[in-house]
Amino acid sequence: MTSTPTWFGPAERPLFGFFHLPGGGQARGVVVVCGPLGREWSNALPAVQSLADQLADAGLAVLRFSYAGTGDSAGSLDDTDRVTDWLASIDAAVSFARSTCSGPLTVVAMRMGALLALEAIDRGTAVDHLVLWDPCASGREYLRIERALLATGYGASQVGDGSVTGPAFTFSSETVEALSGLKLATGDFSKVDRTLVAMRSEGRSVSMDGDSSSSASVEWIEVEGQPDLLDVPPQLITLPTTTIKAVADWVCRAVEGRDTPVRFEPVASAEVARDRQGRAIVERAEWLGPNSLFAVVTEPPAIGAAEPPTVVFLSAGALDHIGAGRMWVELARRFAAEGLRCVRVDIDGVGESFGRPDLPRRVPKPPEAMDDLDDLAAALGDPDGRNLILVGLSSGGYHAIEAGLRLHPLGVCAVNPGLTGWIPDMDLGEVDRRRRAYRPMPSTLRTLAVKHSRVATWSWQALCQVWVKGSPIHPVAGVSKRGIPVLMIVSEMDMHEFEPSAYWWLVRYWLRWRSLLDIEVVPGNDHSLYTVDGRADAYPILTRWIESRFAHPAPVGTPVVTSQL
Repeated sequence: MTSTPTWFGPAERPLFGFFHLPGGGQARGVVVVCGPLGREWSNALPAVQSLADQLADAGLAVLRFSYAGTGDSAGSLDDTDRVTDWLASIDAAVSFARSTCSGPLTVVAMRMGALLALEAIDRGTAVDHLVLWDPCASGREYLRIERALLATGYGASQVGDGSVTGPAFTFSSETVEALSGLKLATGDFSKVDRTLVAMRSEGRSVSMDGDSSSSASVEWIEVEGQPDLLDVPPQLITLPTTTIKAVADWVCRAVEGRDTPVRFEPVASAEVARDRQGRAIVERAEWLGPNSLFAVVTEPPAIGAAEPPTVVFLSAGALDHIGAGRMWVELARRFAAEGLRCVRVDIDGVGESFGRPDLPRRVPKPPEAMDDLDDLAAALGDPDGRNLILVGLSSGGYHAIEAGLRLHPLGVCAVNPGLTGWIPDMDLGEVDRRRRAYRPMPSTLRTLAVKHSRVATWSWQALCQVWVKGSPIHPVAGVSKRGIPVLMIVSEMDMHEFEPSAYWWLVRYWLRWRSLLDIEVVPGNDHSLYTVDGRADAYPILTRWIESRFAHPAPVGTPVVTSQL
């Protein structure tokens, strides 16, 4: 990856993106990538990164960005006029890209991004070439798939107020109505010189009506691998390398002209929100430590001379620093309004962190992450972590507990930390000696669990009644015993790992009495907090715990609640 983070667009609602600059600082054209919406964006990110790098290697400048209220851009998904704002985001991205390069401009748009790009072009956004990569047939079809994924994957139902909830994201009734009116079949390709429509070959066939598809300037191809990119959990994706190359080759053939200097000056920080007192909340992008961990730092308004605590949100497995359902972004801006500095960080191998060239991507709990935790604390000027509050979900929660045993943070919040499952070390035959929080099921019981999972689980729980150090509660309590407050939030499904013995019941009671250990169980089996109910149960607990313990007290009679611009 050779990209530079930057803010751009309107000052009152800045957008965030990455700009890929060709070697030598010259390009014969510029490409704007419009990604999918919702949970599909997390899966599509590696493919978009790969495409952007291939295009940059071929001499094209590339901007990939987040729509307003998504990713790291300002705003919230709950804001009104979402579709209008997303169309304005595309127009702002195109205007910014044109300001950097005088050559032809191409838009590459995937899934719902394709329908949004078509609508933006129809409303006047000027584009020379267009690639529709696995476009949705309609907004209505996309929302139907989101409903089905929530029901089949998580057994959750819709709220019933006209909104549509998919895995991790909810679209308001207003947004649902606006998205439902977008259709590929009514797209007008006459305003673009050349268009490529790259349809997936596996299922979800799309037909075109009218004369727009018969234009000689529109080329149709079938591409493979999209289901393995978009229709699987993010940790199981397979990059469609052939498709990525086909899209890159088409763009390179379409863009003709000579190289011209690229005029790009990155904007490192921007005001993304204000608190109710009108004070600015500013974010900046940074690369931290020797392995260049990507992070977004959210600075609180100037409240006092004392150094505020820093809340560190850790990436989780294949989910980047945005967090499940973008919750790390929402919480970071809320906590900043309460006087806390916040840092959202990608552990190496996740999201935008590419520090070790040979490190496998999107692998949860790699042993290298323990070095990253030490490097991160040092890069934040706090080698012992004594002013850091570590927050993580799933493997991020595991890393937060590991850091609590290695460093001495101000607090640890772990959501469904998963201290017992698979780790990469198992494939090497030996667990890394630096691991202190990992508590695997004994190998004999793991073998038994292949055919008799319930028997193995019951046997392990019985064993932990007498083998107290083998219980996953042991490392959690070990952090608290060091005088570090710990909040652990677990779903009913995940709680079976932490069934305590009589000994641990007493230890938990003692630590809770000392305000050092809180274990909260939330209903359901939503490990990743992808459902509305899962987030509604878990995140208020986390928010209250952090704000009550660490937030800067607001002046009497002056509530401090974040409000998006």
